[in-house]
Amino acid sequence: MAHVLRFQTVASKGATVACIGHRSRCPITRKRAVRAQIDKHQEWEMVIGYIGLGALGGALARRLLATHSLCVWDINKTAVDAMEELGAQRASTAAELARRSDVILLCLPRSADVQQVVFGPHGLGEGLSDGAVIIDQTSGDPVVTREMGAQLSTRGVHMLDAPVSGGPSTVTAGNSTIMVSGAHDLFVRVLPILSAITSNVIHCGTRLGDAQAMKLVNNTMNAGCRLATLEVVAMGKKMGLSLEAMTDVVNKGSGRNSTSKTMLPALIEGRQSTQFALSLMLKDLNQGVALGMSCGAPMPVASVVRGLLQVGVNTLGKSAQLEDVVELIESMSDACIKEPLQQTPVHDAQAAVPADPNMLKVGYVGLGAMGGALTRRLMLSRKMHVFDARADLVRTFEAEGALDAADLPSLARACDVIMICVPTSAIVRQVVFGPGGLSEGLGAGKIVVDQTTGDPSETRRIAADLAKLGVSLVDAPVSGGPRGAVAGTIAIMCGGAPGTFASVRPILESISPNIVYCGETGNGHVAKLINNAVASCNRLITYETTAAGFKYGLSIESMAKVINRSSGWNGASERILPVLAAGGQTANFQLQLMVKDLKLAAQMAIDCGAPLFIANAVRNLFEVGAHRLGGEENLDAMARLLEEMAAIDFSKSMASEHSA
Repeated sequence: MAHVLRFQTVASKGATVACIGHRSRCPITRKRAVRAQIDKHQEWEMVIGYIGLGALGGALARRLLATHSLCVWDINKTAVDAMEELGAQRASTAAELARRSDVILLCLPRSADVQQVVFGPHGLGEGLSDGAVIIDQTSGDPVVTREMGAQLSTRGVHMLDAPVSGGPSTVTAGNSTIMVSGAHDLFVRVLPILSAITSNVIHCGTRLGDAQAMKLVNNTMNAGCRLATLEVVAMGKKMGLSLEAMTDVVNKGSGRNSTSKTMLPALIEGRQSTQFALSLMLKDLNQGVALGMSCGAPMPVASVVRGLLQVGVNTLGKSAQLEDVVELIESMSDACIKEPLQQTPVHDAQAAVPADPNMLKVGYVGLGAMGGALTRRLMLSRKMHVFDARADLVRTFEAEGALDAADLPSLARACDVIMICVPTSAIVRQVVFGPGGLSEGLGAGKIVVDQTTGDPSETRRIAADLAKLGVSLVDAPVSGGPRGAVAGTIAIMCGGAPGTFASVRPILESISPNIVYCGETGNGHVAKLINNAVASCNRLITYETTAAGFKYGLSIESMAKVINRSSGWNGASERILPVLAAGGQTANFQLQLMVKDLKLAAQMAIDCGAPLFIANAVRNLFEVGAHRLGGEENLDAMARLLEEMAAIDFSKSMASEHSA
């Protein structure tokens, strides 16, 4: 008769496990009470062993101690003392802990440390017996873990790997994510134990080591987004933006990721955001890149990130924290990320326009996908004058209630505020100052609002030329795409004189409430380029690491579940991973336009002396994608480039998931 194990609901310390059956051995419990043939209805207190009481392991052990009897061991006696004071039992050696425990969990720096604790002198191996279970929570090497599992299985010992995403504070709050791989029935049996740590427990597959591979994918994604964000933000500081403004912009835009949500606010507030060792993150990146090499998945972006982390360990020392990577980026960029710039208050002299924004007549030039969506949003609250070189677009808007301007000078004469959304700053200049341009109808006191994603330097030159006519300029590019414009959820980044910005802010707020004032003229474009650079890094890092994980054997479905609940999460992963196998659309932006934006960001880096290693690697890949796939292709087409590079087909993940 098959042996059945049932865990009772864990509600307090001393939770029980009922083992029901005949004389067959329980694959989890192996206490002497079992070996003494306890009655099939008898219950006993289950003791869990925990080895590795560092910052993360200690937090995990304390979560278990709240609901279970816990036996602990660590080479750090102080850490053991602290756990003993909280009520844990103390073991003198790992072997003794094995003899006293039903299930043993480990959280150590490396797989080599796990090997030593399990198979070394006075290790677990000396106290393990048939039916024992080891759960390895180390961020380890999947290959080494499988080798250990095979060796332990010859002795009747079962093994699962269950690494954790989330730092000690996240674990303490019960919000960490645990990835588990190994036999499904064993996973089901230990699930109540792991659920005492967090409700976010995900089975990543039956192959031992796959959870650790998943953790490598997650940590590689996290490290890539982290360093890319810091590099781009350092460039932004050199360009004159404050850390507060950039954090606001990125978090309201497509560049958001775990670093922008946690680390940047912590830097602003002068507090620590992580206790993770820099050397351990380097270890994870070394293993992540090695994972890609082992299965033939190129990881050019991750390799740059790995190199930067290696520089960090070499220059800052092996005792440095991940938080100290900020110091490395500051040193390389000759910028102070943590030092906020004083923003100009939004008041002072008002522009010479009517005080009531509802009295302002507004025109829009450029009715393409983005400009058209913005115009339609504005039409919900006011009558709009419109112009576009494509007469068919103008007729469409006229049919929807807009006023058709005969030409650009006519629109300029009829309106107080003229908004522009065209592909490049060169076209903006042509629209304003070219033959038959706006300048022929502009007069003192009027305002031009440039919503193009443009060149900040050229924007400042255009503003200076407009000032000679008594006309003010506000640059106000947006992040969020046409769908975000229609929904009113886009972010608008603004630069310009405070008074002028104050005059047009109510108009912009009728598009979206997500407005960030970034300072002087041109800074709105700087902020947009920063957001787009970070967003592009998010996207390429997501594709690249997912390709490596997929080729290794992880399903896209499981990667989506884990990463979007973990530290690897970013604005791209949350959109891409759920639909990647099916080829779903996540963006409405041409590759050639993103290449244009990344080139502008690269030029800013050259002008201000910022290295921009990661974003430039990403720019090169986007440029390859535009050449190979076609510049008019959507950003989602980059998935095809990564498939080609890694010789994979993401759609095959869907077939395997359906057949599983």
